[in-house]
Amino acid sequence: MGKLLIIIILMLTVVFSAITVSVQSRSTDTSDLLSSNMSEIKAKSLSNEALMYGIRQLNEGNISLSGSGVNKVFSNFNVLDGTIDSIKYVMIGSGDTLKITSFVTADINGQLTQHQSSSKIFYSSGAFDNAITCSKEIDITGHATVVGDVEENVDMDFEAVFGMTMAQMRAIADNDYTDPPNNVTPVEGITYIETTGNNKAHFTNHFWTGSGILIVDGEFHMTGGTFDGIIWVEGDGRNESFMMSGNGLVQGTIFINTHPDAQTKVTGNCDVYYDENIIQTLLSTYSINSDPEIRILSWEN
Repeated sequence: MGKLLIIIILMLTVVFSAITVSVQSRSTDTSDLLSSNMSEIKAKSLSNEALMYGIRQLNEGNISLSGSGVNKVFSNFNVLDGTIDSIKYVMIGSGDTLKITSFVTADINGQLTQHQSSSKIFYSSGAFDNAITCSKEIDITGHATVVGDVEENVDMDFEAVFGMTMAQMRAIADNDYTDPPNNVTPVEGITYIETTGNNKAHFTNHFWTGSGILIVDGEFHMTGGTFDGIIWVEGDGRNESFMMSGNGLVQGTIFINTHPDAQTKVTGNCDVYYDENIIQTLLSTYSINSDPEIRILSWEN
């Protein structure tokens, strides 16, 4: 009887030992699984936070897009138990859709998990996103080249675009001319030109150059030279409020606000190239706020 009891006790000990080992093994597996799931959850949370940060940077004008996009790489950008490694901005489709992708690394108890999230958004940089913006239809003929969007029949308002009136812009102008001679210089920084009678702001010389923000209150003709920046022409209703011809070159953007019956022409061998880098540099220099339009189209986590 004593031997039998000893045997039963030994058997029970073996059984309980096996159960204990099994429970401990399962406990370890469960702990590893929970740790892995927690790391993945944290990585997704961090990736979403990085994506929202990227969109905020775009909305606040801290990202300058050029060409097909830009990739922002970060060093030691620590957020939420991990790091934001990079945020990529890529223009897709017709150029008004932007894909933003965030790349992050989460650190949970020494376990590193990488993750990425992406969002497609409708993006328009605001009033300054056309090569030419005109209050009426504009004639583009001959061998003229316009690279960028042309928006016609726009209800235009100087103050809405620049955040100040034309008079306020004139007050801070670096150069202020009334009925200047052809190819007037300098035209740099902010230049305000007023024309009266049959006079016009006329740039004819192939070697003439100008830059910055040019406001013409009257008639504007350009048949030669190069201008880099933003041009606003406030036409006075005369026959040809705005004309580019010959070999004139504008890089940046042009606004034409004139009488419905006035002529607006881009003809000859002239060129107009939309240049966002030039525009954004000027907007930043003169603290001109052009709020972009952003709409989220999709979100992938």
